Amino acid sequence: MDMLCPAYCKCEHRSATCDGSNKTVKLTYIPKFPSDITKVVFINNNISNLSRSTLKNLSPLTITNLDLKNNKITIIHKDTFADMKHLVKLDISGNDQVRIENVQNCLRSLPSTLKELLLNHMLWHPLNNMNTMFDGLKKGQIRKIELSHSYLKPFSGKWFAGLNSLTDIDISWNSIGDKDLNFKGLNNLKWLSLIGNYLNYVPDFCTGDLYKLETLLLSNTRLANLINLQNNTRCLRQLTTLHLNGIAVPIIPNNAFSELKSLKVLEMTKMSTQLKKILPLAFNSSSLSSLSYSKSDRFIFCKTGVQMGYFEPKTLFKFCPSLTMLDLSHNFIEFTNQEIRDMFSPLINLREIKLQYLDLVLMPRHFFHQFPCLQGIYLDHNMILPWTNGKEIFQGLTNLTELHISSNRIGHFSSTSFPENILKTLKSIDLTGNQFSCTCKLTWFKHWMKNTKVKLLNETYYNCDDRTKLQDYNPTYIACSNIIFLITVSVGGGVCFLLAATILVYSCRWRIRFHIYKILSSSHYYQQIDGDDYRYSAYVIYCYEDFKWVKHELIPKMEEKHGLHLCIPHRDFELGKVFADNIVEHMNLSKTVITVLSNNFAKNEWCLFQLAVARSKLSKDGTFSIFPVMLEEIDFKNMNSSLYSLIKLSSYAAWNFDERGVELFWDKL
Repeated sequence: MDMLCPAYCKCEHRSATCDGSNKTVKLTYIPKFPSDITKVVFINNNISNLSRSTLKNLSPLTITNLDLKNNKITIIHKDTFADMKHLVKLDISGNDQVRIENVQNCLRSLPSTLKELLLNHMLWHPLNNMNTMFDGLKKGQIRKIELSHSYLKPFSGKWFAGLNSLTDIDISWNSIGDKDLNFKGLNNLKWLSLIGNYLNYVPDFCTGDLYKLETLLLSNTRLANLINLQNNTRCLRQLTTLHLNGIAVPIIPNNAFSELKSLKVLEMTKMSTQLKKILPLAFNSSSLSSLSYSKSDRFIFCKTGVQMGYFEPKTLFKFCPSLTMLDLSHNFIEFTNQEIRDMFSPLINLREIKLQYLDLVLMPRHFFHQFPCLQGIYLDHNMILPWTNGKEIFQGLTNLTELHISSNRIGHFSSTSFPENILKTLKSIDLTGNQFSCTCKLTWFKHWMKNTKVKLLNETYYNCDDRTKLQDYNPTYIACSNIIFLITVSVGGGVCFLLAATILVYSCRWRIRFHIYKILSSSHYYQQIDGDDYRYSAYVIYCYEDFKWVKHELIPKMEEKHGLHLCIPHRDFELGKVFADNIVEHMNLSKTVITVLSNNFAKNEWCLFQLAVARSKLSKDGTFSIFPVMLEEIDFKNMNSSLYSLIKLSSYAAWNFDERGVELFWDKL
């Protein structure tokens, strides 16, 4: 009979885990395990002296993976791993009290089967004897060595001389500087991580022997520019993957990646706010197939950005014709502008597009037809409302198999939401996080759910807006037809009454709204915002034509009478500073934003730009708010999706010259 899993450990799927991180009891020995265990994770315990005897309970087992992280080990004997005949992966990271000589000697007892060695967080400083550190591994077939978070500088490829099977090295977060790198001797290296090191310039990878390198990770370094990237990587002919996430460069220069003839995957996410410009030929690469440019909060793809020279839409993607995956999530894209929409037209081979977290309210019409090969669309985590014009949205797509529209505001679907060509090719759809309006509007969709072969991802989590499960709502065509008939009769009979009532209500509208407001006010429905932690009570967005109203109405009432401090761009912006920087800095110092809406506002690019910045801040800061002031009704021809959603989803104060209307306006504001 096989033994049970020991106390303070968990055993499952041929793996045993003894983690002392959240326990009062920390094991001081390695216990016996069931005979089928091949992986042992013994971490965050207390073994100061690691020897062959310490591992005696593991010697009868076929252990291929041994994890001994963070065990406060101070001594490792040279024959410690002599009985671990089948070991493939060893991790002794986080034991930073072990002397480097101890580790060097114990490596000689490792079997030739070892493929991966992890020595992270060892804090070996200063370095000694590193040139012979890994001599004990020469007899084996080691493929990967991790040495992150250990102050290993200067770094030399000579440390790994004789390790002919070594293909992967991780030396991330080692405080390595521009003059601390020597790649000589790494002839067979295919994967290299330099993440988090103190590199101000792109290293010259052509002075080493990295001709076989396929993956290079330079994320979160201190790169100040990419000027030397083209020249210093020209010899990396086999490089397929390059990561430049989280760097602070002001410009992505022309032809930065053009010499990387095999480049397939480029990641440039979480770019710093210092990025001001993407030059026309920045993404010039005939081989590039995957581009991730997401979470660049400061960079906005809109008409204003074009006018300021931040990027050139006609050429941005013109010279990467092989692109099949594009991720522009967590940015701002002005889909209502035709010039911005045309920016995507060269990407005829695109198969997957990610447009998540863009604050989209409406599905982009006449946009996706540019990508006839498109197979996957990711539009989740926006604010998309229901649509009925499916043909205008999905026209031309004959290969779409995946549609991700979870976490939006889609309350229902109709028979016209998706055209037939989409329903025929679609294999999976994700609608999680949408609060469905469980009424007769959902009849078609519920019928489709029951009969479709499309996989509904996480279907059991679909909810109605009353918090009930969507799967429990089952309307029938007959019941809903009766309801529709009753509604039609009721509406028809009430039209005459409503017409008469509307005239009466309109003539007394301000008096009615005034009394409603008084009732809400008396019940403490409106509360005073505490703005002690901000320089300004509110940031005011207005166009030049409406400044007279701001100066003679808003400022006297809010500042002189009520003692509030408003941020007025004409008055409070710092002279000489870039206008866009002034906007962001002063908005961050304001508790809320007041938008003075008018037809002039709707046609003013800078007003719309400020509104976009405010909405981006709103999506990230739960304490921030936007309060619209309606100076006049906005004509339909001037309405865009951004203004429509602001007015539709917000409670606004409307200016009026009626005495009661004016009183209500100021009380509400």
